Amino acid sequence: MSYRGRGRGGFHPNNGNRGNPQQNIDQYVAANSVPVEILGWNGATPDDCVRFISRKCKIIVNRTSVDPATGVLKGYVKTPKEADELCTWSGVKFAGQSLKITKGTSQDALGTQIGQNSGGSTIEVLTQFIRSRYDQTSKLLNLSVVSQDPTLVAKGFFASMTTTSKFFPALMKVCKELNLDVTSIDLSGNNLSDLATISSLPPTFPHLRNLSLVNNNFSKVRAFETWKHKLNYLRELVLIGNPIFSNPMNPNDQTTKVEIMRLFPRLIVLNGEIVRNEQVLANILTFPFDEPQPMFFSDEEIQNMSTNFITNYYKLWDANRQELLVLYEPNSQFSMQVDSAHPHVIDSKPQGYHGNTDFGYYLHQSRNLARISSAKSRISRIATGQEQIFKLFSQLPKTRHDLLSHPHLYSMESYRFPQLNGIMIVFHGTFEETAPPDVFDNSQNDSGPKNRFSHSRNKKIALSAKSFDRTFIVIPGPNGRMIVASDLLSIRAEGGSSAWQPSGVPKEPLNPPPNAAPAPPAATPSVSDLPPEIKANLNPMQQEILVKTLLETHLNLQYGIMLCEQSNWDYNQCTINFKNSAASLPRDAYVS
Repeated sequence: MSYRGRGRGGFHPNNGNRGNPQQNIDQYVAANSVPVEILGWNGATPDDCVRFISRKCKIIVNRTSVDPATGVLKGYVKTPKEADELCTWSGVKFAGQSLKITKGTSQDALGTQIGQNSGGSTIEVLTQFIRSRYDQTSKLLNLSVVSQDPTLVAKGFFASMTTTSKFFPALMKVCKELNLDVTSIDLSGNNLSDLATISSLPPTFPHLRNLSLVNNNFSKVRAFETWKHKLNYLRELVLIGNPIFSNPMNPNDQTTKVEIMRLFPRLIVLNGEIVRNEQVLANILTFPFDEPQPMFFSDEEIQNMSTNFITNYYKLWDANRQELLVLYEPNSQFSMQVDSAHPHVIDSKPQGYHGNTDFGYYLHQSRNLARISSAKSRISRIATGQEQIFKLFSQLPKTRHDLLSHPHLYSMESYRFPQLNGIMIVFHGTFEETAPPDVFDNSQNDSGPKNRFSHSRNKKIALSAKSFDRTFIVIPGPNGRMIVASDLLSIRAEGGSSAWQPSGVPKEPLNPPPNAAPAPPAATPSVSDLPPEIKANLNPMQQEILVKTLLETHLNLQYGIMLCEQSNWDYNQCTINFKNSAASLPRDAYVS
């Protein structure tokens, strides 16, 4: 069939260009040359975000790409008017997050425009500037009032809106290449009203501890939402001289403080005021066990059964999934879900950033109940019986699990499951996607209206390493064989294996304030130290539990007794209840 433009179906804006494909391409690029940048799309794929914008905003974003260093989704719209209109949609909810939409600039704008005003290399100028502003002793990078720096002004960095908007991203890129050891940054006096221009700061300095934003123009807490879950080690933040804290007597300031604390989970000092108890926070964030173990089995028999099952199962899963069907019965069930919003701490290395993981092969069959509310869809995405289960297996990418060569990448817990006289096996780890699925229709991923500019159907989905959690309920079958009654698979971005390694969860030191005197060692309480009126109302066992609880939680006597009473004098329950309520306890609940 030919689409040469007969009747009303043809579309030829310039018939004279029919024989010049390159000229048509150039016209298409020129007509879509206004750049835009989008943050907050990480809950789904870039294509999903673009289709959402097309449906919701009625604006088509073309030539999209993801900056691997910052996670910014970049694209182009037709006209400046479309770019301005799209920016008015900034804050719209997509995949559980708020999109941050701003106008971008062309990639070569900074170097080209600066080059017209200076004879030196842009990288050399920025490198020299950074070295002049970096104090190695205090690990401080002073980026205050950069627009008034004589050298940068003379080189033309702030000669136009274009070069000004690209200055900080370029600066962060050079900082990353220099690999500076920075714990404190001063960004005061830069007339910042949002984080769009400095959005690349968290991936550049993910372990930043002190940040000054004095005398800028921040007026709303919402401006900091884009840094949520990113500066997870920030200890001190200074926002004095911003409209957000313009009136110290404003009662709304307390609400603002709480919102900022929510965004930065390790924040101790805000505007010079201590907002969290540092010692309590350190106890909460410390892993509660001496050494995490990658494996747990309720007994030796369960260990032998579980390890044999997992070893043989994944050998067939990677080689020939059809041979696994003997493990499933007509009533067996399998379902899969994508956890694209799995929390993680951004690593300082580029590969630690998981925002651009492509879940395209999984989304069409994902049964994530947080995203799917329709009862019909929830039921339809459960595969029951061998035929349905194998159909779903065939729609998943081929994989490789290095159980034998890299066992440290995997963790397993296994328990008896008396309800079905079986065992429960929970398996965690990482796998490599080696090939696309045997059966897959990419159109299943497409949602929303299609038009002549939609090309996602033909776009190749990238294969990558991913992490997973899988839960099997295995019951005994005839002739001593095992049957999988329930099989739940969760797919998420690659998260590593540090959670169960002997080195434990990274314990980032929460340093005491500078020049603070060391705290005197606390006295160790014992049963003999309890007041007589307390001992008179407790039996010896309760007295021992109370002392043990006081030692473990550092609560004062009043709150320690309350905790024990509410836990029915069960020490294990005391520990659980304390961990659940520690964040809400007042400061005077603890021994000073």
